[in-house]
Amino acid sequence: MNINKYIQLNYNEIIKKVNAVTKGHQNTNDLFNDCIVSLLEKGKEYTDKLIKDNKVQHYLIKMAYIQFNSSTSPFHIKYRNHKHLQEYDVNKHDKGEEKKQVENIDNLAKDIKIYIGKLPVYERTLAEKHFISGISQRKMSDFYNINRKYIKEDLHNIQKNIKMVFNREKYKDYE
Repeated sequence: MNINKYIQLNYNEIIKKVNAVTKGHQNTNDLFNDCIVSLLEKGKEYTDKLIKDNKVQHYLIKMAYIQFNSSTSPFHIKYRNHKHLQEYDVNKHDKGEEKKQVENIDNLAKDIKIYIGKLPVYERTLAEKHFISGISQRKMSDFYNINRKYIKEDLHNIQKNIKMVFNREKYKDYE
C-alpha cells in the first residue's frame, strides 16, 4: 500500500484526531493538509517505512500538534498569531494607501526640519540636537552649562509651536 492510499482509507479517523488536537480550530483542515504535504516531502522510502511500522497516523497527529502549538511554525504565524493578523489585514490596508501615508509622514518630517532650520539660533540648536540628533536634555544642560529645567521648558515650547504649525488636521504648506 502506498501513502496516498493509506491517507484516503484513514482520512476521517485521522482528521478527527487532528481536530481534537486543535480543539476545533477553523483552519484544522489546512493544518492537516500541511502535515500531509510535509510527510510527502520526506520521500517514498520514509513513507513506506512509516506504513510498514504502522506509524503514519502517529506521525501526522504529532506533526499537527507541533505545528499547532509552536509559535514559530508556519501554521501558527499564518493562522493563530493575532498580532500578525491585526498588523496585516487586507481589508484595512491597501498597499497604495500605506505607501501614500509613508510619503505624507516623510514630507511632514522634511517640512518640520525646514521649520526648525528657520528658528532663531538658540532654539534651532536645541531642537536640532534634541529632536533630530537625539541628544538628551541632561547632556545639553551639561554641555551648555544651562540648568536642565530651562532646557526642558525651551524644548517644550519649541515642540508646542511645531505641533501648532503642523497640526495634522489643518496642515497645509506653511509658506
